[in-house]
Formats: sequence, structure tokens, C-alpha cells
Amino acid sequence: MRPLPSELLRTFVTVAHAASFTAAAEQLYLSQSTVSQHIRRLEELMGQSLFERDTRNVRLSPIGETLHRYAVRILQLMDEAMTSVCGPPLNGTARLGLPEDFASSRLATVLTSFVQRNPEVELVIRTGLSGELFRELDEGRHDLVFAKRLSGSRRGYVVRTEPLHWCGSATTPARGADLVLPLAVHPEPSITRTRIFETLQAAGRPYRVALVSSSVAVIHAAVIAGLGVSAFTDYAMPEGMIRLGEDLPDLGTLEYVIDRKPSLSKAAEALEHELVEAAKTL
Repeated sequence: MRPLPSELLRTFVTVAHAASFTAAAEQLYLSQSTVSQHIRRLEELMGQSLFERDTRNVRLSPIGETLHRYAVRILQLMDEAMTSVCGPPLNGTARLGLPEDFASSRLATVLTSFVQRNPEVELVIRTGLSGELFRELDEGRHDLVFAKRLSGSRRGYVVRTEPLHWCGSATTPARGADLVLPLAVHPEPSITRTRIFETLQAAGRPYRVALVSSSVAVIHAAVIAGLGVSAFTDYAMPEGMIRLGEDLPDLGTLEYVIDRKPSLSKAAEALEHELVEAAKTL
């Protein structure tokens, strides 16, 4: 029996109620492409089309209507179970450090759900590069940091590992082994940047930095436009970007970790638990 991830069901119910992918994306604080990915993944799990779409309308298919009845009940029971087990909604402040690609991906659904179920909690999210977020945690500016770490680092505890892939587009320049590889990367202290440079140097592969930006959206746009190549895990790879072939050295895997203050409020502890569970289904 295949599981039905709760974040996919929440997106499905929101799209059904809004009758619009765009409106659902705004309500969930997700990009429209992420909402589309959620629905596509759910349809693949069900083996059925859940919506009937035309140029102006989005409406449930007969199978979608059946699933919707169950999805609403499932989500209500999940919320009731959390309240019954964990007590009434929490209050206070939870401060979370998060890389930009995490904040704009599937974790956004989890964070939205947390806020909806705990309206008296002020959730403060700071996005940045993983290295910066760890430094700010040490300075007492965050309760939790969900980020990537370098191999050999002892920051936090591992909640997930993911292979890192070379990514480009149909217009990416030729990249034969004797050609200089153009790169689109984040500035230091970027975990992915460090992995890219170390891998290419170990392989003796020539490269040049074509673009540097702290914005994930800018890196995405540059790669899709063919200005250079970069590296992403599967979940962070947007539409229009493709994995590159076997002529590039293996980048290995990235470790996703949670690091935290020694002592947390109940609100921050509850958030940590939900992030750990979410990491299992990213």
C-alpha cells in the first residue's frame, strides 16, 4: 500500500477549494510550479487524473471528488490527533533559519500547516546560505536551522541525504572534458559551491565562474538560460532544467541536518519535530 503524504493532500484540497492553481499557490505560500508538482506526484501515486482542466477552469474529476472527500477527513483527523496528543495550539515565537531553496520548496507546505494549526505562534524565518545560518545560530539569532552541511562537518544531526546532480538546460554550452566548464554558483560560504569546486579540482576539470548570486531564483534563471551549469538535488530542480550527462564527475550526496539551541521553547520543539518528519518525504 502506497502512503499518501499529507503535504500532497493539503495542496490537493487547497486547489480543489480555490479551483485555481495560482490561487492555491498564493494561499499555501508556494510557487505555482511547486503546486503543479504536488498534484502531479499525487496523480502518479493514485494512477488517475484528479482534475479536469481547460484554459479557464480547474475542477475535480470524478476520481478527484472521491479522493477529496477522504482527503478532507484525513487532514481533519490529523489535526485533531495533533491537538489531542500535543495539547491545545502553542504560543510564543519559533525562529527558523532556512536556505532559500528549502523555503520555496515542499517545506513551505509544512510551515504553512504549522502556522495554521498554531495561530498564536509567531514563526520567524530567515533565509540565507547554510554557512551563514549556522554562524547566526551560534550567535543566538535562531532557535533552529534546517540546512545542508559539508562532508566531515559535525553540525547538527542528519535528517536526510540526497544525491547532488549537475544541472543545465537544452541551451547549455558544450561541455567536453577538454572544455572550460562555465558555472553559476552562490557566493561563499555556500555548501554546494564548495562541493562543486572540490569535485572539479579533484577531477582536474577546468572551469570558470560565469555568474555568482546569493539568489536561488537568479541561479535557476541563469542555468535555464544556458549561461552556465550548477548543481541541485532533485527536489530543488525547477521545470526547464535538466540533469547533465556522464561526462562530469560525480558530486556525491548532500546531508540535510537540523542544528538547534541547547534549550528550546515548546513551540520550537514542535516545529523541530515537524521538520524531521517532513524531511522523510521531501
